[in-house]
Amino acid sequence: MLLKHFRKKKHLTQQQVADKLQLTVRQYQRIESGESFPRESKIAILEDLFEAPQRVLFAKSVEDVPDFLKCFLP
Repeated sequence: MLLKHFRKKKHLTQQQVADKLQLTVRQYQRIESGESFPRESKIAILEDLFEAPQRVLFAKSVEDVPDFLKCFLP
């Protein structure tokens, strides 16, 4: 999932992102690995934090991002 790439590009730890989302690190790790999906309110925080739409953040790879959204890639 591209979420991890966005986090690393911003030099944030999983703990820091989890804190911003008011989640445990384990809950965030499950989101980042694709095991679970966050609520809409958490998605909005992630979109603001990483300045990208959820369709980009939660894409499995760059190839899964539509051309018109590639401008948001890190």
